[in-house]
Amino acid sequence: MATNPPPAKKILGTVVFLVGLVGAGVGIYTLDVVAAVVWLVVATLSGFYLLKLRADSRSRLDSST
Repeated sequence: MATNPPPAKKILGTVVFLVGLVGAGVGIYTLDVVAAVVWLVVATLSGFYLLKLRADSRSRLDSST
């Protein structure tokens, strides 16, 4: 059965994703490699979380694991 995630989780995930992208852009602009990498990791992890929410809402994940 498909369940929709609460809107707060989706909004928070999207905001964290966008903040990660903006932070990475600022890190690249200021030539700060560590900051750019940290923000890219934040954006990547939040992107994975958003993909998981999407898969859960469409019942595409195997729940037996």
